Amino acid sequence: MKYIYLGVSDLYLPATTAAIHLEQLDSLHGPTQQKLKSLSYFRTVGKEDDGKLYFAGRDNNDNEVYIASIKGHPDVAVRAVQSLLGLYQMSLSEVQVIPCLPENPQISLVCSVFKQLGLQNVADYVGYKLVNNRFTAIVKSVRREPV
Repeated sequence: MKYIYLGVSDLYLPATTAAIHLEQLDSLHGPTQQKLKSLSYFRTVGKEDDGKLYFAGRDNNDNEVYIASIKGHPDVAVRAVQSLLGLYQMSLSEVQVIPCLPENPQISLVCSVFKQLGLQNVADYVGYKLVNNRFTAIVKSVRREPV
């Protein structure tokens, strides 16, 4: 099985969700800002990141976990993956795409503006607040196969 945690204009939420899936973060307590900053790919995105898959690791069941970010419309990306699986005659259950959505999509754009202004630390702080605000939803969105 392959899991893709999909962000909309950011990698903050998918990186955090993947880390919980991979048991790198505690799912019972919100992570500290320092812990989040230590995660691979916990950052805002640039044009070069749009649609690019990043390998986050393998879970305890040897499933591959990826993260990605797109500019908008995660439902279109989910349908595109399902269409590609059908095209290659692969089972729809081989890949799960799980959107990791902020409560307000403009937050990710604000983070991008901070990054462009050279204020990456401010963008990361906003990403940290975004994760804390959405932590319960993030934990609920984690998908794992039963052991």
